[in-house]
Amino acid sequence: MNKEKELMKERIISAAMKVFSKYGFFKAPVRLIAEEAGVSKGLVFWYFRNKQNLIIEVAKRCLPLEIIDSCLERDLRGKSMLECIGRSYMNKYRDPIQRSLLLHTMTLEMLSQEIAMNIRRICEERINIIAKKVFGEASTRAKVAIRTFLGGLMCYVIRPPKDIDEQTFLENLIDIILSGCAIEK
Repeated sequence: MNKEKELMKERIISAAMKVFSKYGFFKAPVRLIAEEAGVSKGLVFWYFRNKQNLIIEVAKRCLPLEIIDSCLERDLRGKSMLECIGRSYMNKYRDPIQRSLLLHTMTLEMLSQEIAMNIRRICEERINIIAKKVFGEASTRAKVAIRTFLGGLMCYVIRPPKDIDEQTFLENLIDIILSGCAIEK
């Protein structure tokens, strides 16, 4: 895809993110996305064929996949891997649009089996890889620890506690995960 087409596609995705964050994936009309992007409704469909393809693209982008992939590319291990994911996660979801989209994406799994299967597959792959990088194996215990870590991060960004700052929360979460998941051989 040439640069101009790629920029147009990104413009549509950016508009969709704003509209979906406000109305949700299924209530947001494509007409509003087109208006926000400053394009015709037909052009939205030319790039994405249908609304579901656009939803899937936005849902993938609002999950922490690029955060995890970026940390994995750095080949970090143990605590450094968790710190990288944790800091990047907190940074991304400080944005209210990203936070709203994350919540909307979580509901997608209940409404669309196809989307749920794609999300589940992508998440499972990443969890296994993170577990190996942090604990040296992808045992059940290690995978549960990584899921607990990611769940703790999500809980914090959705409803940050008033009495615990972000850095303190992250440091304690990492310590709890690492100390509570001594892998038994």
